[in-house]
Amino acid sequence: MVKNMKKLALCLACALLLPGLAAAQEAAPRALLAVVSKALPGIVLYDAATDTQICQVQTDVAPHEAAFSADGRLLFVPIYSSANIGQAGPNGHTIDFIRTADCGIEATLDTGEFLRPHFVVQGPSGLLYVTAEMNEAILVIDPSKREIIGTLPTGSHNTHFFAMTSDESKLFTSNVSDGTLSVIDIPGKRLLSVVDAGGSNQRMTVSPDDRWFVTSLWQSSKVAFYRTADQQLDFTVTIEGSPFVGRFSPDGRYLYNMGTEPNKRPAGIQVWKIDPQTRQVVAASSAALGTGTGGLQVNPVNGQLYLTAYSGTVSVLDPENLALLRQFETAPTPDGIFFWSSKKAD
Repeated sequence: MVKNMKKLALCLACALLLPGLAAAQEAAPRALLAVVSKALPGIVLYDAATDTQICQVQTDVAPHEAAFSADGRLLFVPIYSSANIGQAGPNGHTIDFIRTADCGIEATLDTGEFLRPHFVVQGPSGLLYVTAEMNEAILVIDPSKREIIGTLPTGSHNTHFFAMTSDESKLFTSNVSDGTLSVIDIPGKRLLSVVDAGGSNQRMTVSPDDRWFVTSLWQSSKVAFYRTADQQLDFTVTIEGSPFVGRFSPDGRYLYNMGTEPNKRPAGIQVWKIDPQTRQVVAASSAALGTGTGGLQVNPVNGQLYLTAYSGTVSVLDPENLALLRQFETAPTPDGIFFWSSKKAD
């Protein structure tokens, strides 16, 4: 009888707890937004569905970029430098593993001789790829072991950004002031070719169908589309301004590019929508979006464009006509911006 009463009490307690647990699970964000702040320095984490801040954390000086783990549990945050590429300043040599549950730093990997780790991507295999431009290398890291397991040669000490094909076989880098792009065979760990971009280039992205790798020839006011099949220039699109960072729409129909207005000092941020099929700009932003180009991404929850301005804001644009939908302040000097959605992990 006593045992039965205990079981009944336990069942009643469980029944009372279950609604609370269900509510907590429903309340937990199914998508996350991370903004990297150079001046905090650190990370601010938001619920990507509501733009509501969840938590923030300070790191060493100074992170520029980050990447979510596939399951959304961690943020990988390289500590670069308070200086820009090619400038004198402190040399970061660590990568923080930050929990998204509470923004606590779970672990820190010291990259040792590999200085100024900057841009990071987690491949489909789960491995991390991180630029170490001062060493003309991209680090290959096993995040489960938290150790460097190899390197990829870039042939440039200005390799600031890269993008890879969806099958993790090739990697394309932006070598900024070298005016070149590197093509790397990932499994073979070898440099396949160095492409002359004809001038300084900024950022890199690959189309969802792996047809093009794309960079911004900002000084030439052009966005360059290269074929991944043979690494040759396919075409360029001229921009009225200085393009800086591009991102494709999820369906690959459009490329969005953020840069700066032409012939203005200080130049404000502007965004262009490019149709690769017609090779034309089909829309351009007109609202005040701040100054100082940071990052640009498409929110997987609502399809809207999010961009950061060094002047301290996140702007949200309508992907159809690039109209400004809303703005909110974030930590000072926001740079990289990144999303994670549970749909990607299911």
